[in-house]
Amino acid sequence: MRELKHDPVGERTAMLPWERLRDKLLALEGKPVQPSLGLEGAYRFDRFVVYFDRMIGEPPAVPLPLRVRIDQAEAQFPVALWGSRAGKVALEDFIARQWADAARKVGRTRGGRSAFVIDVGGQQMLQRTACRIAEDFVEVRCGVYLPSEGRKIAGKAAQAVFLEDLPQVVDAALLYASQNPQAVQRHVHVAEDAEALRLQVAARGLVAFLADGAVLPRESGSDRPLLSHLVPLQAPPALAVTLELPHRGAVTGLGIPRGVTVILGSPFSGRSTLLRAIAASVYTHLPGDGREFCAAVPDAVLVRVEEGRRVEGVNLAAFLSAPPSGEDPARYRSDHAIDVVSQAAGIAEALEVGCTLLLIDEDTSAPGLLARDAVWRHLAPDAAQPVTPLADVVRPLYEEHGVSVILITSHGADYVGVADTVIGMDAFRLRAVTAEAKRAADPGQAAPVGKSRFGGIPNRVPFADSLSPLKGRRFRGESHGGAHGARSVVLGRDVVDLGVIEQLVDPSQARATAAALIFAADRGFVDGMRAIREILGLIEMQIAQHGLEGLVGSDSIPGDLALVRRHELAAALNRLRTLRVKT
Repeated sequence: MRELKHDPVGERTAMLPWERLRDKLLALEGKPVQPSLGLEGAYRFDRFVVYFDRMIGEPPAVPLPLRVRIDQAEAQFPVALWGSRAGKVALEDFIARQWADAARKVGRTRGGRSAFVIDVGGQQMLQRTACRIAEDFVEVRCGVYLPSEGRKIAGKAAQAVFLEDLPQVVDAALLYASQNPQAVQRHVHVAEDAEALRLQVAARGLVAFLADGAVLPRESGSDRPLLSHLVPLQAPPALAVTLELPHRGAVTGLGIPRGVTVILGSPFSGRSTLLRAIAASVYTHLPGDGREFCAAVPDAVLVRVEEGRRVEGVNLAAFLSAPPSGEDPARYRSDHAIDVVSQAAGIAEALEVGCTLLLIDEDTSAPGLLARDAVWRHLAPDAAQPVTPLADVVRPLYEEHGVSVILITSHGADYVGVADTVIGMDAFRLRAVTAEAKRAADPGQAAPVGKSRFGGIPNRVPFADSLSPLKGRRFRGESHGGAHGARSVVLGRDVVDLGVIEQLVDPSQARATAAALIFAADRGFVDGMRAIREILGLIEMQIAQHGLEGLVGSDSIPGDLALVRRHELAAALNRLRTLRVKT
């Protein structure tokens, strides 16, 4: 990724001494927040520069965007820490979290909340716009709450925020000399090991790897590790794999090979927890998270039922033969899809943009898509079967397209015959039971594999007006929460709820999704000739060349975007009410 070189304020305004900011803040004493506060500019302090790029008056409860930059001659973060792509993302993540911690400590000394807020996210290390490190500078993009009394600015208190609090935060977060070298190094090494792990997973013919000792359960309502009643992961010998990492060295754990993998077990056995850990392993996790040394292929997609969602021109011929609605299954559309159709569409859409591993949990799946009812199959063997269950689909899907499936099911008899690997779970303890499961399956009850071919995966081409309502729209970051929720984005006249997309793990990813689709609309990527996969490729190229900052206008540099995969971008695009496609 190219480093950000332009400076929205610096290109328009000369550098001002810090005293000018002091005077401007004092002049705001007792004034209401208004459309222009007159703070735009760049202000040179002794060790750093403060940038107000674009100021739009907001209520006192909304932080004002702020950038703080320090020269590397002052910061002195060793190049060895951020020489790799993974190391750079990890170091930026570490600095942003240090900024958040320092700001909280300074806020507590004043007996209130921190004046400075920054987007650091949760347990994942994601590429973010909150911090940038380059050869000649380190920059933090954050927000600042101007102190107020009622709805009027407290100018003297604001002076203290910038002249007293800010230097303390800068010294604590942006100077390498203030950091614990072991903690910084561990943060970077974990990220570089995770990157190496993903490369080795693919090279060894695996789709997922989970290290022995990994902590998979999460706290209720949180993504933090659940440490009570802990049962660390232990790979069964038949599936144990040892990989070599650049920093940790040899690590042994559960290796799940390509193909069809079925996970059996009773409720509360840990099956769903294991599957969600695999889904989360497309991301790098923080040291101490418990999943630091778990990895899945980068394009693994967890697909669940989403009854009532919109489906537009999706090829469901592999799953539907004669829909009761009379729709053509090869070009199926519905404004309010039933459960079976919604999940089948989710699978087809994931395949369309390059998924090579499908993750499916029966607890969040349409029962009619998983398997046929054995009793009804016996009572009416010749009855019409408009739905082809996954049990009949997963084998040809892997053999024709190389797409692996990891599936949790209670319909063992339907799936073990087509499975390459069967894992049994009991109280979070794993067993490799492939041979035993195949022997135990009753041939008389096992469903026949009724589908010999999966068929092609067509590419849909959106019509040029599909994103017309987004053209010229200013990105506003509507996913902060509020009325629409932290996983919802406003796109034109649509409020798109992405809460059901479990691998979209951060509100900043939702904001980046909105920014990316608005960018695609403005640049004319949707022209009636490019397929969805091509459109997503152009967005990814823009991010690779210009960073996430390249998705928004040049008059500001956002600090609250996080990298989102093409699969979640596609999920948002597919849920737009204005989307129209041809095949």
